[in-house]
Amino acid sequence: MREIGLGFGSNVGDKTANLARAMEIVFSRGPVEFLAASSVWRTAPWGYVDQDWFANACAVGRTAMTADEAIAFTQSVEEEIGREKTFRWGPRLIDVDILYLGDEKVSSERLIVPHKEMFNRAFVLAPLAEIRPDLVLDGRSIRDTADAVGSAGLSRMAPPWRPELS
Repeated sequence: MREIGLGFGSNVGDKTANLARAMEIVFSRGPVEFLAASSVWRTAPWGYVDQDWFANACAVGRTAMTADEAIAFTQSVEEEIGREKTFRWGPRLIDVDILYLGDEKVSSERLIVPHKEMFNRAFVLAPLAEIRPDLVLDGRSIRDTADAVGSAGLSRMAPPWRPELS
């Protein structure tokens, strides 16, 4: 078992509900044991900026999945929720990104971990620093990098998602 870090984003429909549904699938029905989730953050669009604002959150869990299994799983979650392919950085009902998978380094057509853009994205760094401030990836402190990138354009909009107790 190793820790997996996931980033969730949505800017179509009920954004917060889309994130909650994705986390419910990942942590209640999937092969990932829940450890922690960040607050939901309202964020400005990144990349393609002529679109609605995003709701973003990060969550961490433990899994035995391989990198190939993890990317297939996250893509199946997106498909189940109804994500349709548009264009790069375009509007999306849901996006589930693998930020890291233990200390594994992967570089393939389907997956790069640690996520190649995470150190440039305040909407990933701020929520991840909220739940894993002492995490170091590729020799870089998440807390220090989040502080350096800043949080302009970000605001907390909802409390962290938590799994339902049965």
